[in-house]
This record gives sequence, C-alpha cells and structure tokens, in this order.
Amino acid sequence: MTETSKAYTFGRYFLASGVVIFAIGQSLLFIVVAPLVRSIGLTELQFGITFSLANISLILAGPYWGRRSDVIGRKPVFIVGLFGSSFGILLMAYTLNLGMQGALATGGLLAMIFTSRALYGLTASAIYPSASGYIADVTAWHERAKGMALIGSANSMGSILGPAIGGALTFMGVLYPMYAAATISMLGGFAAVLWLMEPEQHAQRKASGDQDKQKIKFSDKRLRPYMIMWVNIFLFFISLNFITAFYIQDQFGITDMAQIMRTASLLLACMAVVITLIQGVLFQFIKISPVVLLRLTAPFFGAGLFTMALAPNIPVLALGFAILGGAFACATPGINGCASLAVEPHEQGTAAGYLSAANTSGAIMGPLVGPILYYYVQPNAPLLVGGTIMVILSAYALTIPAPQPRISSGA
Repeated sequence: MTETSKAYTFGRYFLASGVVIFAIGQSLLFIVVAPLVRSIGLTELQFGITFSLANISLILAGPYWGRRSDVIGRKPVFIVGLFGSSFGILLMAYTLNLGMQGALATGGLLAMIFTSRALYGLTASAIYPSASGYIADVTAWHERAKGMALIGSANSMGSILGPAIGGALTFMGVLYPMYAAATISMLGGFAAVLWLMEPEQHAQRKASGDQDKQKIKFSDKRLRPYMIMWVNIFLFFISLNFITAFYIQDQFGITDMAQIMRTASLLLACMAVVITLIQGVLFQFIKISPVVLLRLTAPFFGAGLFTMALAPNIPVLALGFAILGGAFACATPGINGCASLAVEPHEQGTAAGYLSAANTSGAIMGPLVGPILYYYVQPNAPLLVGGTIMVILSAYALTIPAPQPRISSGA
C-alpha cells in the first residue's frame, strides 16, 4: 500500500468520525430537546413548526456546501461543518437553559430556537456532502456501495453514541450531553485542520477545469429518483422522532422524564446497532449491488413502521426500531451509492449536497406531519400512514434503473 493510499484510508475513517460527531449532535436533539418541549412551556406543534422553518436553511446550505467542496476541496468544507456544528449545538443548549429558567417569553424562546437551529443547519450541513464527495473521490466504481456504507455506519454509530452520552451525562444535568457533543465537534475540527489530507483528485480536476463544467441542478433527472426516495424516508423518520417521546408517554403510561429519555435512547440504540452491524461489518465483507440495496430499503422501512404501529409493549416497539435499522443499513449505500454512480466525478459533492437537501425536505415536513397526524387522527397514525407510503415506494423503487458503469474517480 502506497503512502497516498494509506493517507486516503486514514481520511476515509477520519471523515467517518466526523459523520459520527454530526450524528451525535443530531440524535441528542431528539433525546434531549424533544422531551424538554413541554417542560419549557411550548407545545409540540409550536416546536415542530419552528424547527421545520429553521430546517429550510439545510435545503439551501447542503447543495451550496456540496458545490463548494467540488470547487475548493473536501477538507475546508468539512472543517467548516465541524466548527459550525459545535457552535450550533452550544447555542441550542444556551437557548434551552434560558427556557428552563423561565428567562424568555414564548415568542423569544421560539425565536432563539429558530435562530440556533438555522445557524446549525447553515454550517453543519457541510459535513455530509463533503464526506460523501471524499468517499466518491477515493473509491473505485465497484467499491462505491462499500464506501457509502462506511458513511452510513458512521452515522448510525453516532446515533448510538448520542443516546449513550445523553444517558451517561444526564446525572450532571439534562443539557450536559449537548455541551459534551459541542466539545467533541470542536476538537474534531482542530484535528481535521492538522491531519486530514485533501484527495489528489481535487487538484487534477482543478488543473483540467472540470469544476467549471458543472451542469447539475436540483431538478436533474439523474438524481430525481433518489431524491424522491430520501424525501419520503426522512419525512416519516423525522415524524417518528418527533412523536416517540410522546408515544412512550401516552401509549405506555411512562411519565417520568428521565425514564422517557432512557426508553427513547434504548429504542434509537436498537436501530443504530443494527445499522452499524450491517453496514460496518457485513457490508465491508459482502459486496451487494447498490440497486439491490436501494430496492430493499422501502420494504424494510414499511415493515418497521407497521411493527411499531401495532406494538403492544416496549420490546415490540424496540423490534420495530431494529427493523428500521435494516432499512437504513440498505438506504445509504443503496440510494447514495446509485446516485454517486449516476453522476460524473466532478459532480460528486454537488450531488451529495442535493441528496442532503432532499433529506432535509422530508425533515422540514416531518415535524409538522407527525404531530398533526398524532393529535388530530390517532397516536399511531404517523406510523400507519408512513408504512402505507413505503409500500408504494417499494413498487416505485423497482422502476429505477441500475446505473451503468463509468470511469471511476476513485483509486
């Protein structure tokens, strides 16, 4: 193995670590923030609407940072994302602290939540497209699903560590996990400055002028099927995240706040463990075509949602989350792997940014759809509706053609 190959191997795992950090921050939002909504004097709908509006920043910023990573390089964009994530988490923790002290009226509290989430979205959204673009740069065509699985398993590992950090540090105070996540993200940023190596493919594209050839747009037909998949998946996944704490309270009679947080952490951990085992272990040894993984995603997702909707107790609910883990294990290498193979080497970052924006489009609607279906229809309505949509999406996935081999940008 050459020194360059060793550096790229290190870079892949370093970027995966950055995605872990990003996922820790994201999971803490649902483990720490959502259960505090009622205690700081907000309704679920007020919080959902505010969060949804703030998430618009992710739609704008994801493609922007993806495009910038194609032009100026993966490393500087990745660094911006880590430092931005740290700042955004700290600002959200500060806002929640003010709410717990009663120092802000409802309007001021909602404005601060909006501002902290929007600033987080504008900067932390740089992490995922730059990491995905880096993976596309340094992996060959036939290794693309494996590379994207590494990013996916890193995301799920963060989803495991987030609840673990939350559970381990809540004895110090409910906001201490957020301070810890912000510190980890900041340290990751400094480490990236010192040790992350920019792929040589960036210099080659700059010399050839490939950056100036970008034609890719949000409406690009090559990306449309994969964006449709992500929008629907994240719509109901974020809906699920927003109702989980309330579902535990209302369906299973758990009222103690600490127990609600522990139960929600356990459920998310069940999902994340399955993702990590499949993507981080199984998919690193067994090669499965991205298009096969793409077509397995929605059936697994639907099965998980239906299991949760009909769950008579917490263990069955946990089983539903574990099945959902199987869906996400297939989703990242399947959807993102196919999309990466469908576009040109100099379009990888931009494509990843648009896919990230598609995720966010679902995330914007999720905080509204979940609570509305929950309170105005019935508590398991978000799960039943989501499962039905997944059945439709399963049929749609069969119509998506497999991407054809092209010249790889990877080593």
